[in-house]
Amino acid sequence: MKLIVTDTNVFFDMMSIEVLPDFFGLDYEICTTDFVVNEIIRIDQAEQIQNFIRSKQLTVYKLSSDEIEEVVNLKTKRNLRRITDKSVLWKALQLKCRLVTGDKNLRSEAEEQGLEVNGSLWVIRTLVETKIISPAVAAELLEKLKIVNDSLPKDEIDKLIKKYK
Repeated sequence: MKLIVTDTNVFFDMMSIEVLPDFFGLDYEICTTDFVVNEIIRIDQAEQIQNFIRSKQLTVYKLSSDEIEEVVNLKTKRNLRRITDKSVLWKALQLKCRLVTGDKNLRSEAEEQGLEVNGSLWVIRTLVETKIISPAVAAELLEKLKIVNDSLPKDEIDKLIKKYK
């Protein structure tokens, strides 16, 4: 099974359009760090994430103090201010796997460091390609995503909506 490391934004996007269970239905081992899990503070969202941890569908890497020091000292060209972002970059580099993020700086940094990087739109496309959701459902979800996350590329979303309708 292929590994992916994901950041907080992607979890929030998937929860906001109610496809988190579908995301975990993909043929990937989904991983994150304890820093990401600790950022999810709304009780309803935290409970959803905890359910996937308990069912072993989400692997959470708890970083030791030595690993945290490595994360803090990780050299990046961009100013990744949040340790959460650096932790998922560090883990994806360590595992040599795809990083799924909604953060533009993190995406650019990870790509420059040789990682395959995708975001929430990739998740939706992959859900369609694997027939977990239909193209018509994907178009509806993308319309919702446009509303809940205005930092996503509108043009790309609109192209996908047009393709799926």
